[in-house]
Amino acid sequence: MVLTVGTFNLNNLFDRWNFAGAVEALAAGTSSVPATYTFDTEDRRRLQLDGRGKLLVSKPAADTGRIAERLLAADVDVWVVQEVENVDVLREFNREHLNGAYQHVMVIDGNDSTRFIDIGILSRRPIGGVTSYQRVFHPDVPTRPIFSRDLVEAEILDAKGRRILTVFGTHLKSKFVDFTVEDPIAAAAEAQLLRQRQAETITRIIANRTSSRQRYLLCGDMNDTPDSSALVAYAQSGLVNALTAPTEVGAVKTKVELPASPAWTSTFKASGQPRTFDLIDQIWLSPALVPRLTGAFIGRRKKLARDGTDHDPAWITLDL
Repeated sequence: MVLTVGTFNLNNLFDRWNFAGAVEALAAGTSSVPATYTFDTEDRRRLQLDGRGKLLVSKPAADTGRIAERLLAADVDVWVVQEVENVDVLREFNREHLNGAYQHVMVIDGNDSTRFIDIGILSRRPIGGVTSYQRVFHPDVPTRPIFSRDLVEAEILDAKGRRILTVFGTHLKSKFVDFTVEDPIAAAAEAQLLRQRQAETITRIIANRTSSRQRYLLCGDMNDTPDSSALVAYAQSGLVNALTAPTEVGAVKTKVELPASPAWTSTFKASGQPRTFDLIDQIWLSPALVPRLTGAFIGRRKKLARDGTDHDPAWITLDL
């Protein structure tokens, strides 16, 4: 049995209305607004502010369409996706943009209280038991859950309901640091420490839930590179990076010099700094799954800055 499994950060797949306009009274210099608007239940669900007071808006239609094109072009059996607001928006996306290509759709609301982004699964294969680890704690931080989003475990089944693979999906703490914080360096170090503790917790959970003979994988947006100090627990636990030498599918059109290695899914250009190309979207295999790996791929974007999302999808083929 050939099975393809991938990970893709969909970048703010929100169930939101987008608003545009101006209030003339404010433009004239007064703080008095001569009109009010009453929100009903549906309005409040679709109109929300994030934890920083910023209006959350839905993805532009062109970006949504482009993400759908990239998903369909990869033709993957099981996608673990990140930055999905809820199961309704993923079902709608599957129905209206993927032509219902995935019969099984799963999202569990996680811990993100700033952007409300969760982890989801799109699968052609039946999904069995699903477990969320959002209420797990790290021993060094016993006062709050360790996952700022979630770690999700899902069983992938064959047509007879037998488990053929266990998938762990996650989205670790971002490297983003608000420029308004008093000490950006300390904030970046704190974020890195959180990613490290999240990775340690993931390997502990996997060790408790699996055996060395089981076929399982860990994938998602790790927000750091495979060889970073934050993610050292993965290799130490015996997990194997499946994307060391992936095949590129498609090609980005740019005059920028690209790295020799195709093992990157994200690129960033800081002011005054050289552009970086990093593999932050990753797939890690259990020792028992490594011999089953027959291919690894990264779907290359058309535009360097972003192509519906600023991440590239990564997927593997397995002979099970």
